[in-house]
Formats: sequence, C-alpha cells, structure tokens
Amino acid sequence: MLNKLISYNPIRKTLLALEHSIQGDKLLILGLEIQLKKGELDISRSFITKSIRDVVDYAKNTQKISLVITDDNILTKEVSSTDTEIEILLEAYPNLNLDDFYYQILKTNTKSFVSVCRRDYVDTIIQNYKKENILITNLSLGNLKMAALTSYIQNEEILNHTSLIQIQDKQVTAILPNTNHDQQDYTLEGLTIASSYTLPMAIVLDSFLPETKIIGNIEEKNLQLQNEYKESTFFKKTLQYGIGFLLITLLINFFVFNAKYKKWQGLQEEIQVYTTQNESIKKQQSIVGTKEAIVNSILTTGFSKSSLYADQIIQSMPTTVLLNSFTYQPTAKTIRSDKPILLKNNSISVTGNSTDKADFTAWLNAIEDLVFVDTVTIIKYGMDKKNTSGFEITINLAHDTTK
Repeated sequence: MLNKLISYNPIRKTLLALEHSIQGDKLLILGLEIQLKKGELDISRSFITKSIRDVVDYAKNTQKISLVITDDNILTKEVSSTDTEIEILLEAYPNLNLDDFYYQILKTNTKSFVSVCRRDYVDTIIQNYKKENILITNLSLGNLKMAALTSYIQNEEILNHTSLIQIQDKQVTAILPNTNHDQQDYTLEGLTIASSYTLPMAIVLDSFLPETKIIGNIEEKNLQLQNEYKESTFFKKTLQYGIGFLLITLLINFFVFNAKYKKWQGLQEEIQVYTTQNESIKKQQSIVGTKEAIVNSILTTGFSKSSLYADQIIQSMPTTVLLNSFTYQPTAKTIRSDKPILLKNNSISVTGNSTDKADFTAWLNAIEDLVFVDTVTIIKYGMDKKNTSGFEITINLAHDTTK
C-alpha cells in the first residue's frame, strides 16, 4: 500500500471521514482526519461528537469530507445472488422503489450485501451539514466500505462502532451487529487505530485507493455533491481572487490618487502664488496707472507757448527784482499720489523780492501790456528786511496755450 500511495498524488492531501451514527437513541458522529505526508498516511486527529455543529471546528481546514451513514435508517441485507444489480435488488428488496431509495451493493465471490436508505432522509442529513457550511463530497451507506480494510488487517473479524465484519480470504463473509459496542485496537501498516474509527479509516483508504468495487445509485448523488463542491470551490476562489484583485486595484488607485492629489495640492499652491502675484501686479498697475494719469494730465495741458511767455515776462523784469519761483499753470490743490493733479489753467504764479517799489510797479504795468496777459493780481507785497519787499503775483492769461 505504501508504494501505491507514494505514486499517488491527489490535489488535496487531507481528507476528513465522518460516520453519522447513533448510540442508544442519540446522534453520534465519529470523525477521522487523515493526511498524506511524503507518501505515508498520518492520522491528524480523531474525535467523537454528538452535534453536527461541533464538527465545524474540525472541518473548517479540510477541503474534502466523506460521510458514511450507519444509524437505524440504514437497512442492510445479505443475499446469495452475485448477478446483475437488478437481480440482486430484487432478491434483497423485491418491492423497492428506486425513486424513493438510495442503495449500494458489495459483491463477493459467493454473495452480495445490499444497503438501502430513503432518499429524503439522506438528503436531509446532507442539508443539515450544508447549513453548517460543511460540504460533503462523498457519501456511503452502511458498513460496505469495510471491505477496503480486508487487504491490510489480517484478522478474521474486524469491529467498528456498529458492526462486526467477518472476513475470509480477504473477502467479507458476514456483517453482524456490534450491539455491545466492543472496542479493539488494530495495526494497519504501522498505524494503530481503535475499532471505533475503522469504518472512517476504510472510507479514507477507499478514497485514496479505490480497490473495492461497490456499485449503486448513490453514485449519482456523489456526482452531484462533487459538482456542488467544485462550484463552491470555484466561487470561493473567484471571490477571493476578485477581492484580491479589487484590493490591489484600490491600492493602485490610492497611490495614483495620492500622487495626483499631491500634484493637485502643488498646483493649488502655485495658483495661490500666481493669484497673490497677480493681485500685487494689479495693485502696482493701479499705482502706475494713477501716476500715468498724473503725467498725462500734465502733458495734456500743453506748453507750446509757455517758454515764450516766460521769456517776455522775465525780459521786462527790472534789475531791482529777484525771482524766487516762476510757475506756469500752478496746482490748484496739494498734490496727492492717489488723485489726479488739478491745475490753474491760463495762469502763471510768480514769487520773488523787490528793492524798488517804483521799478516793481513799472514792471507790473509792462506785464499787463503784453498781448497774452489779461490781468495781473498782486497776491502779496510787503517789506521783509533791508529795504527788500517780498511779493507774489498771479498773471491771468488772455487765452489758453494748449496744443
């Protein structure tokens, strides 16, 4: 057996076998978990429980789970026929309705053993396990699979939880009830196993090395269970891969978004700088515009003849008069940086000092006689010191001098 197991390479190397049975009138589940490690079978653990829910902790890390039902709802008969399935069934249960029952048949050289159970009862048990997220992948009825141990245990009798199996020439000769639930240990190629778990062990061996030919319509149910398991496994893997892909996508999106967000923040900071600079530029432009308006205001007043007027007025000035200022179109108000300059159009303001009143009066008369002068107004005239009089006059021009 060991050499065969070494060459065997199943996809799943862990198998859980459950015997759904009774003790007295109470449910009893016997479980055996087997692992194939480096070509050798290893019993990971065994357990007995009285509730399907208690099996969950044992089954959560196991991929494939086989179930054998051995409670009082399983009927097993021994018949002498070894012919076809129909002939064996007719001899065992002449009125059996195959639409209502599952069956399995173990044939030997001299006789056959038939186990039957109602379909609705088996389906209910499968559903009860499924409700606890325990997916059964292989189903057996009664003790027929004990035939898988006949090549490895040399005893003439093998006990399990419910039955005593008699063996001769490595074939099952009788299946008798183990009413006292007697216990015995067996050695199976280095493995020591209690009689309570011999049937689950036989299920495992038959799964790894299917040497015993057992037939029956239960195989249709097994095919259905295996397809459901494949679909469930495919769905779980697809869901896991989908979630993994989604998480990776979200992670990539996060990094991309984070990079874009940082870039956006940088752009926002640049925009803020540009906005501040733009506001500063606009403010400077406003100041320049105001100053430009002041300059334009001055430039638009026109000075085409101002030099001529100043020359004629100064030429007529006597030597006893000393000018301090000569302003053409003086400002009307104090100059402010935020307002345009207002000028006194067609006007000249002159200030200075005079040492001879007669010469000063004659000079004013000479100015009034100029063709471009309308009037001369004395704003201020008074003695300062050392016979010198300070003055301020305004000359109103007869016409403007704009370009």
